[in-house]
Amino acid sequence: MPNRILKESICSSDTVDELSWFEEVFFYRLIVNCDDYGRTDARPAILKANLFPLKDITAKNIENALCKLSAVGLVYRYIVNDKPYLQLVTWEKYQQVRTKKSKYPSPDEGISYDENAKRDIKCNQKKSNAPIIQSNTTQSESKSEYKNESEYNNEHGAVGTASEPEQQFVISLMLNDNSLYGIKQEMIVHWSELYPAVDILQELKKMKGWLEANPNKRKTNRGIMRFITNWLSKVQDKGGVSYGSSGGTAQQVSSKLPPKYGNVL
Repeated sequence: MPNRILKESICSSDTVDELSWFEEVFFYRLIVNCDDYGRTDARPAILKANLFPLKDITAKNIENALCKLSAVGLVYRYIVNDKPYLQLVTWEKYQQVRTKKSKYPSPDEGISYDENAKRDIKCNQKKSNAPIIQSNTTQSESKSEYKNESEYNNEHGAVGTASEPEQQFVISLMLNDNSLYGIKQEMIVHWSELYPAVDILQELKKMKGWLEANPNKRKTNRGIMRFITNWLSKVQDKGGVSYGSSGGTAQQVSSKLPPKYGNVL
């Protein structure tokens, strides 16, 4: 495999500075293991074997690092034929492409990893929501169907509207246009798995207060997810906020949510 280039500017990169020590090491090892087009197999077990053959690293560590690199824009993850791959975003800017063909399929041949995850979430929601909609006559079955941008937003948290009241969300964050970005229970479940040392609900409350107090620093609808994951990652890297410090176990914390959300952690 050809030698890879690392420039001294990486030491003062704001993007790299957002990474923890492990995430930064993971990024460098990705650089020297990707093919000549900056691509590689993105299965955590494969990355663990290729990048850390002599280290006691878990597949969960790898998955968390992948999520962070994706969140800060260093890595693009995509799916081709139900198999995950990744592309280092700035590869052509710093590395030389010598071969004529990549070992791995191009991102253009598949769909983004997030889009694929969104489809899975939607499928699971439809299965779990069916009996709830059937037993609650005040809910419109049409609320489980979304189209285009509104569908995407409501899968990942969404701006509350008159037809989709804020009450369906666990918590809502203020955006730069003074609209609200709602966080659904499945996202709290997802983040609690990615950041096990963090009291997710408590940190979301802190974000809510910070955004309300700093109107000039509020995020756009497209930028809010990166803000959330960066915040949670930094808390995780600092040792997290244990569930015990804010009311016991994750199971106990979930009991503080409004009754309609049930046990979500």
